[in-house]
Amino acid sequence: MKKILLLVCATFALTSCITTVKTAKVADTEGQLLSATVADLEVSPVRVSYTMAPTKAIQRAGLDNVKQAAIRECLEKNGNADVLVDVEYVIEKEKLLFGSRINLITVSGHPARFRNYRSLNDSVWTNPAFRATYQHGVRRR
Repeated sequence: MKKILLLVCATFALTSCITTVKTAKVADTEGQLLSATVADLEVSPVRVSYTMAPTKAIQRAGLDNVKQAAIRECLEKNGNADVLVDVEYVIEKEKLLFGSRINLITVSGHPARFRNYRSLNDSVWTNPAFRATYQHGVRRR
């Protein structure tokens, strides 16, 4: 009996926590925002809403994934718009022993479409005030 207990303890000691450390270096590259496309946003005055019961596969990826899936389905069911503006969520959760489960999510907002795509003209790009806010393609705040 003592030999079996000793064997079990030795097995646990040899197979316990293993730490793996990996490092990576990213090369610094220089780049600039050379052109940008802007568009007008046409927002519908009608507020739409959609209620869905998310599947387990959608819930596994987290709350943000559930919200995005609800927005995607809302846009598909209500005219296939590009974005949902002024979004509001109502989430019905059920508490479980380990965590919680989302039973229903209701998303509402104004569907909007992008219209009149165009490039910024050169006068905007040569303006020093505009160039100072954009450094290497990232907007500074």
